Amino acid sequence: MVSDDRDFDECFRVHYPRLVRLLSPVGPDAADAVQEAFVAALVRWTRISSYEDPVGWVRRVAINRMLNEARRTRRREAAFARSVEREDVSLVERDDELIAAIRALPRQQRMAITLHYLGRCSVAEIARDLGLSEGAVKHHLHAGRAKLRERLEVTRDD
Repeated sequence: MVSDDRDFDECFRVHYPRLVRLLSPVGPDAADAVQEAFVAALVRWTRISSYEDPVGWVRRVAINRMLNEARRTRRREAAFARSVEREDVSLVERDDELIAAIRALPRQQRMAITLHYLGRCSVAEIARDLGLSEGAVKHHLHAGRAKLRERLEVTRDD
């Protein structure tokens, strides 16, 4: 059992890399989830350190954070899909081929393309809304346009 701040530091040093390695196959946000779990443990370290398995508590909190993030992502994607499907969207004339091509893009590219071209949002606005840098938004726009160009040209040539 561990009981003071030095023990917390040692616990973090020893177990953080191991927990990140353990949870990395579950999702790309493993390092963030484990770090947030350790922050939560530090705030309550006097109590957590008295548990039979303080590292087990940290692991469970990290897993819960990853599961919550996965649920939030699914809900965001479902809401986005519903908004793209709406018939009353007057931003562009409905083009099923284009919508299918946009839906085939990875999530970040899909969001950037939709917000920029359909929502007429600036790169700065998209960066703020998605929690990305402007450079990352520009990258997603560039990559998304390239994939759309490739998909739509191939489809139309068939």
